[in-house]
Amino acid sequence: MAYLTLQGINKIYPNGFHAVHDFNLEIEQGEFIIFVGPSGCGKSTTLRMIAGLENISKGEFYIDGVRANEKGPREREVAMVFQSYALYPHMSVYDNMAFGLTLQGVDDDIIEQRVMDTARILGLTDYLDRKPRALSGGQRQRVAVGRAIIRKVGIFLMDEPLSNLDAKQRVTMRSEITDIHRKVGATTIYVTHDQTEAMTMADRIVVMKDGYIQQVGTPYELYFKPVNMFVAGFIGEPPMNFITADVQNGAIKVGSTTLALSNVLAADKLATYEGKKIIFGFRPEVIELGAKADSYVLKADVELTELLGDNTNVYVDIEGVKSILKVDPHDTPEMDTNIEFSIPYKSVYLFDGDTEMVIDTNK
Repeated sequence: MAYLTLQGINKIYPNGFHAVHDFNLEIEQGEFIIFVGPSGCGKSTTLRMIAGLENISKGEFYIDGVRANEKGPREREVAMVFQSYALYPHMSVYDNMAFGLTLQGVDDDIIEQRVMDTARILGLTDYLDRKPRALSGGQRQRVAVGRAIIRKVGIFLMDEPLSNLDAKQRVTMRSEITDIHRKVGATTIYVTHDQTEAMTMADRIVVMKDGYIQQVGTPYELYFKPVNMFVAGFIGEPPMNFITADVQNGAIKVGSTTLALSNVLAADKLATYEGKKIIFGFRPEVIELGAKADSYVLKADVELTELLGDNTNVYVDIEGVKSILKVDPHDTPEMDTNIEFSIPYKSVYLFDGDTEMVIDTNK
């Protein structure tokens, strides 16, 4: 296991493109950290700088307290799992997993023991004599993971390792990678654009946008305590709903409905936002159909419903604002009807209309 320190890390390419800005992060020994964000946000570039595959333009990178900016990938003792698996097609599963140890000059008997132990962990014992083309996508991914963990290094780096798998395989591999991490205990940094992977696997998540860190926190913190609209909208499925409105006389109007902000916002903050724009946010799953106590009650036109088994997504129009509600499948409203629903005061998020930063609603 290793602990990592990234201080003011920047990546600027020769053409002037600034891919990563002032990236600061402390990663503890044995942590499972996930970088998440949309395509082009800088997460893979940051991972490659940690691996030594990209030069750091500015900033300091430390492994176990030792500066590692100029160290090559081998000196950093990292193992990387790529999106493409990167297996040798002419080699068996056994030889693919053993290849790195063979290059290091490890004795054959030790290699055999490590391959067998790793194959047992990954459920690959029966496939050791097969070539990659004879394996499923999930099995190939397990071989790629096995080739990494067999080296027994302190840092594992994974770049979108599940993106080539189908939905069922991704669910299985998520749990398998998490279980492997618990057994091996290496510090792991994992890159994905899939917030579900991030929420279900990570100890902490780093949310990135346009090369900047937006928020670092546990899955619970990112879901329940987002710092801005981007994090609030990126984490959660379906995403958070947002309604933009002006604050007038301590309230916002959504069509003909007046929402008194004094129910969720302290008086001093309420006065600060008088006459300004504010964004009203709520998650699809917090609503209840009908009028409830201690809640904002809104009306909406039902445009579409999606039965997903354990719940139904209801696509609605709230005075011209498109939103999604998540309801019990046994209580699904009919399409082309008007419904009333409630949002508990405690489940409301407010964001500054100019900065898009969250407004503290603790009263």
